[in-house]
Amino acid sequence: MFRFSSSGWRLAAWLLATAALTACELGTVTIPKTTPTIVVHAVLNPLANEQVVLVERTLTGSVNIPDTTFDAAEPILSAGGVAVSGATVEITDPNGAVFRGVEDRAISATGKGAGVYRVPLLGQTIVLGARYSLRVRAPTGEELTAATRVPRATNRVNGGLMRTLNRDHDVLLASWTAADGARSYAVRIESPFGPFFLFTDSTTIRISGDLRNLFAGELQRVFIPGFRQEMFIGAVDSNFYDYYRTNNDPFTGSGIISRVKGGLGLFGSIVNLNTGPIMVVADQTEPIEGRFRLVPATSNQNLPTLLTLYVESPPARSDLPTALSGRYNLGNSSVRGDGLIGRMFGGDITLALLANQMAGDTLEIFEGKVQGDTLRGFYRISGLEAVFVKTP
Repeated sequence: MFRFSSSGWRLAAWLLATAALTACELGTVTIPKTTPTIVVHAVLNPLANEQVVLVERTLTGSVNIPDTTFDAAEPILSAGGVAVSGATVEITDPNGAVFRGVEDRAISATGKGAGVYRVPLLGQTIVLGARYSLRVRAPTGEELTAATRVPRATNRVNGGLMRTLNRDHDVLLASWTAADGARSYAVRIESPFGPFFLFTDSTTIRISGDLRNLFAGELQRVFIPGFRQEMFIGAVDSNFYDYYRTNNDPFTGSGIISRVKGGLGLFGSIVNLNTGPIMVVADQTEPIEGRFRLVPATSNQNLPTLLTLYVESPPARSDLPTALSGRYNLGNSSVRGDGLIGRMFGGDITLALLANQMAGDTLEIFEGKVQGDTLRGFYRISGLEAVFVKTP
């Protein structure tokens, strides 16, 4: 729920440096536990079939947080949060109709989804320009309320951003119609290494093909050749804008701008103005770049039959590998495939076939050798051998 602020990291670094200088003089200091506060996160979205409300508590030190792997079916607990179960969650529309949420855990066969409430408010029925209110009542009796006014957009386009972008030469240009009641405009581009996100007050944007992603761990480029990257432009209300533009303490939430009464968090709204996939390509001038077909041919829909490879980044030094990216197709080459990332060092090549365009979601790994125009190797998981030959 909460993010570390840059000032928090600077304070941590200063404390570590001080500890190193006075290690022999440090005693035991007990930090008092803070009072737990309800935290809510909900954003009304006209593109969604239902509205999702996350309800949890601030971290106070009274609960041990396990080190677990994130689970999309358990977004709060697996991320180290303290979920609030059994709450009453209601959204009221401008006509006074009340929509009550149902907790995932209450209806899930696996029992997962604590603190995740799905409100049956169809996005298509959300009235643009209207005011919606949220009420959350915890089993302990605590009550939280909030309200948002949805921006009014008169010109919305789905798929209008669809285009092919050559990262080596092209610049992405996009424009949209201003929306009444919008505090700012949000631009989001999906990437295998994490989304790129920014706010702008303008109704136009110009993005270079070699832009770096400040939100990715190693400042990878935003646009990765071979990937189909979704882009979204939306109008947001003041609640959304202020919440995401401010920093906060990860445990207490202190420092954020929150307009939630009785707790902390966000109840905001975002309205799509333009969306669409960006098919990213690049010049193919290196020997490893190009299209490689499986031989002999097969109709097996579970096996990649076509690899399209690009040099994503050349090595910075001779003792480092070349970073690769691209795309693979399963079965018949007309069947839509997905992205891949990999590396090449000397004649050795490793390719990770991804699902959902995400670097952390690997379906299979191909390991092999580059022999002229041929790739020979095997799949690490299935153990199957494969040979690909470069084609025009």
